Amino acid sequence: MMMERISRRTALAAVSALALVACGNNENESSAASGKGRADPAAFGHVIGSADAPVTVIEYASPTCPACKYFHDTVLPVIKEKYVSTGKVRFIYREYPVHDIDVPVYAMALCTGDANFFNVMDDLFEHQSGITDAASNGVLRAALFAIGQRHGITDEATFDACMADETIRQRLKATYDEAQKDGVDSTPTFIFNGEMFRFEGDIRDVEGFSAKLDTLLANTAGQ
Repeated sequence: MMMERISRRTALAAVSALALVACGNNENESSAASGKGRADPAAFGHVIGSADAPVTVIEYASPTCPACKYFHDTVLPVIKEKYVSTGKVRFIYREYPVHDIDVPVYAMALCTGDANFFNVMDDLFEHQSGITDAASNGVLRAALFAIGQRHGITDEATFDACMADETIRQRLKATYDEAQKDGVDSTPTFIFNGEMFRFEGDIRDVEGFSAKLDTLLANTAGQ
């Protein structure tokens, strides 16, 4: 299984596809971040699990990254059942555009509302190949509108307003800035209690990811 390894230039090109880099003043937007010594990591991203969980896991991901789809489809359901639902782990998903098309994809997902975000991501990962094919064939807008309709975007005017919404662009830009602080250069990338790991080696499957969480939980229990 291959991660989506990217350069800073490639990632910045994806983010700037909708002029995200030029949006707003980032002094306040980037003040709370995920790493050690920063404010609550839930200030950015989409959260499931208890705020009191002893372990916090942040994922930076792209909706068009095959390795992200693998994690979402294969590993995350087990982690949610075994660790998140039992109060052991708080999981935070953060958008990290890798390709130009990731920006409108995430904009559509954000327009559906935070409560729907993970349901939309289920839909996006399920139809990942169809979305990339639609982009190649020049019909991405229609594909994204069809998905949005399933999650509360009722008409094309609402969809178009979503695509042009400056606040969504600013939100994506702020999350992107957090990724740069965390040193993200591939997707998916994970932050376990402030420490970054790429999706490789010991954590690239359910067993290895679970073992990493078990070690962290054991360490926190001894503190």
